[in-house]
Amino acid sequence: MPINAAAALQKQKVSLVGQNKTAVVVGGTLGIGAATARLLAKLGCRRIIIIGRNETRGRTMLQRMKELAPKESDLVVEFVKADLSDSKGMQDAARVIQETVGDAGIDYLIMTQNGTPAGRNIKENADGHDTAFAVQAISRFALAYLLTTHGGLAPNAIVMSIANQGQTLDSLDIDDLSLKAQLKAGLGAPALFMNQSKRDSMVLDSVFEELNVRYPQHRYYSIWPGLVKTEEFDLGLVPGYIKIMMWLGLKLFGTTPDQYANFPVYLLLAPDAQDKLGSGKYFDRVLNPTQLGKWSKVPKNREALWEKLKEIVGVRET
Repeated sequence: MPINAAAALQKQKVSLVGQNKTAVVVGGTLGIGAATARLLAKLGCRRIIIIGRNETRGRTMLQRMKELAPKESDLVVEFVKADLSDSKGMQDAARVIQETVGDAGIDYLIMTQNGTPAGRNIKENADGHDTAFAVQAISRFALAYLLTTHGGLAPNAIVMSIANQGQTLDSLDIDDLSLKAQLKAGLGAPALFMNQSKRDSMVLDSVFEELNVRYPQHRYYSIWPGLVKTEEFDLGLVPGYIKIMMWLGLKLFGTTPDQYANFPVYLLLAPDAQDKLGSGKYFDRVLNPTQLGKWSKVPKNREALWEKLKEIVGVRET
């Protein structure tokens, strides 16, 4: 039976008041990130740092979290402006986040930044890579890796990615992660859109499995939100027949960000979460366990991709 996350949080009277926890929410000014930050504030998280590009939205979020927080939580809220579209922006963001957090470290790093597949409308970033892919996948690797290896995480920290997972693109060439060869070959927009989605999923699956293998002192979760109707969700950006499929999916299964936020927060905070969900690290939209995609299950694939992503971001193992 699927978990009723909202009811479980309420029944168990989950609260962070008095626990002095710090949460960093990347992509926290809109959508799932904003909803997750609001719920953490409501439950009494001591400190919440929002990462985003829009300062006006950031200030609005800070005020809203203060309004929701219990008085006894004495909530501290901060906004960090960051651009995660290229390697320099990713490195700068990781550095500023760590400086802002200080010695206490991050207890919950929640990454919800969105880079929707662009189909044939790929825009290159300063590194020569697909900008949407950089935001969606490369930045998640960069932030998790840099904050893990540079001491930005508190003991027993949880890192969570809320994004597509579990798919496979067996033809992936790690020297062409932006799928430029497929674009040049004239692959149609719907097919390229689907391959970009599969690529994003494979990269994130591989990254999070490697994180769990390499750094067992922390927990790295990847959860798939399904179809969530966010403030800037635009079906007009989706090519061809996929638009119809997504429209129908939203009608049948879609949720709002605030409805969905109960699931990641349950996984982060509920006392019975590990007993009910087991030791797995990958879950679907209602927290049923999922498996890695076929390509990502192969250690040599993951290891080669790991080295390629370090090269792209411009970091070295420490």
